[in-house]
Amino acid sequence: MPNRSIKLRKLRQILGRYDVLEDTSGGKGSHIKFVKQFPEGRFSYTIPNEADVKVCYVKGCRRRFLLTPEEGVSDREFYEKQT
Repeated sequence: MPNRSIKLRKLRQILGRYDVLEDTSGGKGSHIKFVKQFPEGRFSYTIPNEADVKVCYVKGCRRRFLLTPEEGVSDREFYEKQT
């Protein structure tokens, strides 16, 4: 199951499972910033505020927050709903 575009609501749910939160301090606008605290510091990634998140932004989030297969998070684990 390769990277694919997904709904913004679903991306929020997925990232939340990995302690990636939406930074709401920036106010409302055309982009959304997601953040995660690592031992090295706080990392962020900004995406357009659109209903469908393009695959390039999903891939960027996965790389930025270390959620790639190379980091131990398979595509299947990332996309499938966790119970």
